[in-house]
Amino acid sequence: MRQINRALLSDFFSGRGREIYSGCLDAVDEYSMQASLSSGVLVGLSGGADSVMLLCFLLEYRRRGGVDFPICCVHINHGIRGEEADSDEAFCIELCRSLDVELIVKGFDVPTIARGSRIGLEEAARNIRYSAFQMIISGREDLSTIAVAHNMSDNAETVVFNLMRGSGARGAGGIRPVRDNIIRPLIKIAKSDIVLVLDDFGIPYVTDSTNLSTDYTRNYIRHEIIPRLKKIADDPEKMLLRFSENVRCDDDYIYSAAADFLKDRQTVSNKELSELHYSVFVRVLSLMGRAKSGNISSKIASDIRALLHKDNFSYSLIGHATFICERGNCFVSGNNGNLLDYCFGIEEGITHLDPFNADFVLSKQKVEKTYLNVYKISIQANLSSAIINGSLYLRPKRDGDTVYYGGMTHKLKKLFSDRKIPASKRKKIPILCDDKGVVWVPGFGVRDDGVLPENREDIYVLLGILSDNESDENSLHSGSEFK
Repeated sequence: MRQINRALLSDFFSGRGREIYSGCLDAVDEYSMQASLSSGVLVGLSGGADSVMLLCFLLEYRRRGGVDFPICCVHINHGIRGEEADSDEAFCIELCRSLDVELIVKGFDVPTIARGSRIGLEEAARNIRYSAFQMIISGREDLSTIAVAHNMSDNAETVVFNLMRGSGARGAGGIRPVRDNIIRPLIKIAKSDIVLVLDDFGIPYVTDSTNLSTDYTRNYIRHEIIPRLKKIADDPEKMLLRFSENVRCDDDYIYSAAADFLKDRQTVSNKELSELHYSVFVRVLSLMGRAKSGNISSKIASDIRALLHKDNFSYSLIGHATFICERGNCFVSGNNGNLLDYCFGIEEGITHLDPFNADFVLSKQKVEKTYLNVYKISIQANLSSAIINGSLYLRPKRDGDTVYYGGMTHKLKKLFSDRKIPASKRKKIPILCDDKGVVWVPGFGVRDDGVLPENREDIYVLLGILSDNESDENSLHSGSEFK
């Protein structure tokens, strides 16, 4: 193979690579990548055929367009393939030297990171790669866009993979040509065409030996499934690209309907959500979650939909966020890694507060002491069903909370302050509420609404904490601990 340089690129794209250049140019125009390119591009360069072609195209596009935008490459050594990975790194260094392009090299021990994060090797490598790309961009004023080398074949594999996982429209939509500040100019080009023209012209690239093994699902789809689809369609990759574009178009339309429904609202009623078409509901839930760094799955969406008849409940999303319905008003709370934004509906019997290793009991009978021995800390109170308005639920203290007992209204803020409860502990004391407001604060009084004794029907409430480990940031407390 010849030593490539910028002078040879014009010959390449004027001859054997002419159709490749035209296909990339179509993608740049169709998906409006021009502005992104002109603001400076960071190119993910593995050294493989796709990323080498991407770099060559961008250099030629800049020359032909007459706009001198910055191009910088980044090579990530994932520490997975030993000497082969080191050889790929050396190749990228030499390629960028010959093309007079800036190269940044980053190294990571992905296997160790994957084990520590309890995620797969491929997922860990992808997360690290994009995190490194964004970190470089954030520290540069001359680079705003990330260009990666996903092509039409990658899209076909992704669509088939996601379909076999039972994915919805987002997964079936395959690889988006543009997502945020990431662009994919090769998305209309087949992998086989890229390899063919590079080999024919003698442009060097490296081959990842793991791509040849069918032990990996994506490789099996690439080497076994896609070729067999040619019995159904002459060009299955192109047909799958068309399919994914159609699905993305429909998905984008439904998301726009979801965005119109929200209209920048952060809180919507459970009645409104329950009346939405399920497709729109799922997108609304997704948008609400994303605003608080939370994600959903099909099961989460289905479960929340089934709970919307309740006015008070909570459901943890993927990531550090919780969907909360309180008094019929639904919102997503970002909890920044802890679980101190919650809302548990309380019904007769035992409610397990799973994230906190605690129970809440509502009973018509007083809970006997022998039963209480299962808890490290427990506190019990009796109240009247006559004072309960609507549904009971448990949540943390909020600004402005008050409770009426002993003939006067008490601000919870002052009650906690007078007892010198640390600020860091105050949200860890669960508050029992109904539709009217605070009913009971463990360690303090039960709300007194002036109900006559003869009209009372006693019921009992109990907070039982299974662990009093101070090092557990999600452990609950009762106000009695701070007397």
